[in-house]
Order: sequence, then C-alpha cells, then structure tokens
Amino acid sequence: MHKLLIIDNQANIYFEKLNGHQPLKLEIFVATSPEEAEKHLPEIDLILGRPDMVATILPKAKKLAWVQSTFAGVDALCQPHLRQDYRLTGVKGIFGPLMSEYVMAYVLAFERKLFEIKHHQSNQVWKESSYRALTGLTIGIAGLGSIGSHVAKTASQFGMNVIGLKQGSGKVEHVNEVFTIDSIDSFLSVLDYLVLVLPDTQETRKLMNRERFTKMKPDSVVMNVGRGTTIDQDDLIWALQSKTIKGAVLDVFEEEPLPQSNPLWKFPNVHITPHIAATSFPHQIVEIFIENLHNFETNQPLKYLIDFQKGY
Repeated sequence: MHKLLIIDNQANIYFEKLNGHQPLKLEIFVATSPEEAEKHLPEIDLILGRPDMVATILPKAKKLAWVQSTFAGVDALCQPHLRQDYRLTGVKGIFGPLMSEYVMAYVLAFERKLFEIKHHQSNQVWKESSYRALTGLTIGIAGLGSIGSHVAKTASQFGMNVIGLKQGSGKVEHVNEVFTIDSIDSFLSVLDYLVLVLPDTQETRKLMNRERFTKMKPDSVVMNVGRGTTIDQDDLIWALQSKTIKGAVLDVFEEEPLPQSNPLWKFPNVHITPHIAATSFPHQIVEIFIENLHNFETNQPLKYLIDFQKGY
C-alpha cells in the first residue's frame, strides 16, 4: 500500500476531499508544516503538497517516488541543488479562468477609471470621468501556456487586440500575432497592457529590465501574475518614477511577503495583491491527483509531468 503525505496549509481540506474518493489504496498522513511532516518522512513514497514546503523535506523522504504539486508554480522544486530522483507533476487547466478574471478586472478598472471614481465618491464629488472602450486596445501576453491562452481567449471576447510572446513561433488560438524573444522590442512597443505569465527559468529572469521598459508606451500598464523574478524590481521602480510606463499590477514578487520598506507600496499607480490572482481550490487539485494516482499505479504516463531542467 502506498503511503501518502499531504503537506499544505489546507492539508485537512485535501484529506477530506480525498476521503470522498474512498476506497483508495493509500495510507494518508497530514501535515500543515514541514515540522509536522517530519515523523512521517521515512515511510512515505507519495506527496501531495505545496512545492515550497515539499522542498524543505526532500532530503529525508528517502522512499519518495512521486510528488503532485498543489500549485501551478513548481520552481521551488526545480532548483539545481535539490534531488530530482522522483517524478513531479504540476497543475494545469484550472487556473486559466481565475487568472483571466483577475487580469480583466484590472483592465476594466483602469479603463473605466474605477479607482478615480471611488476617490470622487469618497470626497462627495460629482464628476464625470472619460474612458476608453476595450475594443481595439492591445494586450500582450508573455507566456502562452494553458493560463496565458485562457487570458488571450477572455481578452479577445472583449474585443481587444491580443498578441503574444512565446519561445517558438506558430499560431495560437485567440492570438492575432505571436512574437518570439528575438522580436520582443516590437512586441512591447505596441502594448496598452503587458501581462506576464512566464515560468521562472534562466531565460525569463529579469526579462523586464530598464532597457525593455523604455520600449513600452508611456501610457502602458504592466501586470505580473507569473513569477516575481521576471521583473527587475529596481528597474520597475525607475520606470514608474520616470513615467516610462503608466502603472503596474503586481501579484508576485521575488521576495514574498513584499517587505513593508519596499517603495512599491506607496506608488499611487501600483496595485499590489498578495499572490492571490489564481488560488488552488482543493477539490480541483484532488481530481488531478486521483487521475494521476490511477496512472501511477497502472504504469501509465502521468499528466502534467514537470521537466526539472525547464522548470515547467
């Protein structure tokens, strides 16, 4: 019988959802922290958990054969100094709608001047605010995986001109034009909104730096919902201070939580959220785990298998 460790802040909820799928040939242990998991590590061969928590317990999980991540981002487990002698599977197909809602919420807030209107309301000021229709505005999506592709679909339904940036060329549904990194300057130069949905890889780290920000229009907005490492934070602060870009929506940061001393907190044209653009819902993750468990037990290919070298 396989021995499964669930390690996540919501481990008890995952346990309840898994119990709904009984009978499973599993002995299940539950932990909400690496410390709680410690006593179970010599026995377990399967893990369902948060990548950052799993990374801290890897050395002692000697029998480990497979990890199913509860997050889309698995870069915490793809660091070169960590062991890679097990199979790692990620999560796809469930975060696209959530990320699309987040992105379009802020696009609409900017274009319909919702922040400005709320300020007027707070001061009891009756004042009309001009706005632009979304039709014809250009949104550029850097990263056209399952999440980025869904954002593209949603933006296109609002009549936006959708263009994309990806590693290889080729058509992508709902994307009018695809650029590669070699043509990133042309990609950036026409954008009203830049949406970063990139994984953390050597190629994507600090992709957006001072030089790249200068290629953008001064009324453009940067949204980062992928990885904090994609943006050079000091260069972003420079771009905001110099009005090289109009604003930023930031859900991810290189250091989380974002330190209170960070200047980004005080920019009126920056909107910060605490890495909540697309939350993992346990019932959806459990469905993926159950399907992969069947594949694992029957020696079939696992869905969403991660390449440790690529990081996705």
